[in-house]
Amino acid sequence: MVLRWLLALLVAATLLGLYANEHWMTRRLALDGQAPRQSVQVVDDRGSGGHSQAEITGGKAGGPVAMRCEIRTGFQWPFCELQIEMLGHDLDLGDFSYIRLWLHAEGPTLDQSPAQVRVFLRNFDPAYSAKGAAIDLKPHEVVLAPGAQPVPVDLRLSQFMVSSWWAQSHPLPVPLMGPQLNRMRVFSLSTGGQAAPGVHVVRLDRAELVGNWVAPETFRLGLVGLWMFSLLGYLAWESWTVHGRLRRSMKRSRALEQMALRDPLTRVANRDGLNRALELLLQLQGEMGFPLSVVFIDLDRFKQINDEHGHEVGDQVLTLLARTLRANLPRDDLLARWGGEEFVIVMPQTPAEEAVAVAERLRLVFARTAWPVGLQVTASWGVAQAVCPADLDIALREADQAMYRAKRAGRDRVISASA
Repeated sequence: MVLRWLLALLVAATLLGLYANEHWMTRRLALDGQAPRQSVQVVDDRGSGGHSQAEITGGKAGGPVAMRCEIRTGFQWPFCELQIEMLGHDLDLGDFSYIRLWLHAEGPTLDQSPAQVRVFLRNFDPAYSAKGAAIDLKPHEVVLAPGAQPVPVDLRLSQFMVSSWWAQSHPLPVPLMGPQLNRMRVFSLSTGGQAAPGVHVVRLDRAELVGNWVAPETFRLGLVGLWMFSLLGYLAWESWTVHGRLRRSMKRSRALEQMALRDPLTRVANRDGLNRALELLLQLQGEMGFPLSVVFIDLDRFKQINDEHGHEVGDQVLTLLARTLRANLPRDDLLARWGGEEFVIVMPQTPAEEAVAVAERLRLVFARTAWPVGLQVTASWGVAQAVCPADLDIALREADQAMYRAKRAGRDRVISASA
């Protein structure tokens, strides 16, 4: 369910992001000579010995900027050019994808084809434009016939190539060859190479640079990164969740296992718990744990306690007995409720003589214990010894038999199986 919601959210975010990048993250910059810090001027071939004459019409409050040009013979390459210069700053066109033009051109041509316009983007670089003259700005050129194009016309910046005539007259080192539009200073419109003598009009209704605040390639790469980050985040969260469930499951399993191996009333091990503890003891200590002594304990006249005082008092006696034994035994000794009112103590690395002494000490502790409702509680004790792992079952039976001998001998006493 979480994965489905995550996928739906990512798909929605991706589609919305792509639409926003295409339609809402577009940046535009006007290049029509009407914006602040833009200057409009015209240049013609008279500076090179020609006779053509250009003048500005329109612009600012007078409507779209336009150039009226009279092409005259007498010069090999007659031309007129409308220039829009950036004042006090150059433009880095790396932030833009194309230039959009609302352009009109009319005038006679040598082959009767539609009038052409040469569109220039002129770039400044101190390496070749140190003097700052317009002729030293690297021109990037596209030629088009506005009358043969739908309006507006979009020219990709990648379509602009360095003018061959300029490259021949300005030889550059290899690193500076090729298109360079990081400091565009002049945008200009010039009459085409097929312009015939006569009056030509080039009108720029509007021009703007268009790009994205975030480049589509960068934005898509970001979306891929978002998907990868979300996927990794989901996998990390899923791994943490699975491990958490596994930890809780293992904790519950251990708790259930402990419940299965522990007597719920006295909170000491039950018979299965004692068998598990003996298995671990043999794995860890092996022969080092021997000689090993087993002590069986059976409360005297426990049925009478239940009959006279009720099972609640009987349960209190059993609980206090287990607590008293645990408090007076070394930590390494094993204590378990064998069943009913019977308990077993297993003492590793303890011979029978020492176990008898411990049992006798515990018997005296019972005599000093304040039992529920003022009872005087005693127990019968049986002790047996195992000298190797194979003798362990035999020792359990012998200790049980010794405990019954203590019962028959008058109760409240310790008897060793070897006695």
